[in-house]
Amino acid sequence: MKTLQMTFLTDFGKSYQFSVANPKANLNAQTVENVMQTIIDKQYFETKAGRPVTIKSAKIVDRVENILLKKD
Repeated sequence: MKTLQMTFLTDFGKSYQFSVANPKANLNAQTVENVMQTIIDKQYFETKAGRPVTIKSAKIVDRVENILLKKD
């Protein structure tokens, strides 16, 4: 499963990570940066870590699970 992980720096100086499962296959850095900047500008999130104020990073994580043993 792929996940888009967007990491922001908050007004409290802490990192805040927001994840989106199954992002579009054709995403590029500029599109993600624009979305992240909109999240900051519109103040969509207020978390325990504070409000996102700066873009820190973004990455797509592709996780593969291989079940070795499963008992029902």
